[in-house]
Amino acid sequence: MPLVLGLASSHAPSMFVGAAHWPEVYRGLAGKAPPPPELAQETSAVLEDYASRVIKGFAALRAQIDAVKPDAIFIIGDDQNELFSKALIPSFAMFVGDAAEGTTAITWIGEKVAEKRITLPCHAAIAKIALAGLVERGFDLGFVETMTPLARPEIGLGHAFTRIGMVMHLVESGIPIIPIFTNAYHPPQPSAARCYALGQALRDIFKDRPERVAIYGSGGLSHDPRGPRAGEVDEKLDRFVLDRIAAADGAALKQLFTPAIASFGAGTGEIRNWVAVAGAYEGVKATVVDYIPARHAVTGLGFAYWKN
Repeated sequence: MPLVLGLASSHAPSMFVGAAHWPEVYRGLAGKAPPPPELAQETSAVLEDYASRVIKGFAALRAQIDAVKPDAIFIIGDDQNELFSKALIPSFAMFVGDAAEGTTAITWIGEKVAEKRITLPCHAAIAKIALAGLVERGFDLGFVETMTPLARPEIGLGHAFTRIGMVMHLVESGIPIIPIFTNAYHPPQPSAARCYALGQALRDIFKDRPERVAIYGSGGLSHDPRGPRAGEVDEKLDRFVLDRIAAADGAALKQLFTPAIASFGAGTGEIRNWVAVAGAYEGVKATVVDYIPARHAVTGLGFAYWKN
């Protein structure tokens, strides 16, 4: 059976707190970078509107999940020195265990790691089918069966997965996830073409199988948290990516990150996770739900989905 649903969204911290916390989140992510001129235009009323749109964006994606009720959801996200460390940073890896624990806490605004714990059910059987199929198709993935964080044991599974699991109500709905880790931060990173091919491979693995699976790209769009461009949003790049997925222009998406200009670094590399979903839905035009170039979120915030 073809993949039943594709989704993608940003996972910036601001998206999971009320508008009153956005300035505090900004201060934690901006570091020493000078504020962009657009920041002053984001009044409290503008931030309230942004926060409302974020809620509606996630609700639109959640409605798609509720409509198709997949057997499992592959979440493609990056690890930011949570599970992996300098001891091991794979280009791609997959979790093939039964459950994964992490936290959704935003610590610098006072949230406690222990109080924001979440345990997401996982689907080991479908994960192992995908792992074997990907290896057969030339993807030599690392795999994790026991969640043993190397970098920050207190954190566990990274926020690319826990925050999406929380906001999509996956624990309550009983829909298990399968985390796929993409190295989006640490050079050398996989090319956009390779990420696109990963999505294509997942599509091919399940096209003749009975399992009904969805795929969710978590992260991006443009952002440079705590970096020299923190607070800047590359609207031109973000809109290019959204326009290309809306047009099913895989050829253009596969050329992203080449050449490796500075604005493609840091968190912007998470666009790779969107590219993977576009690869899984090659030839299918995405529905772009919303885009918010939110400087207080230090991120271009986007929401999209694909349906056959």
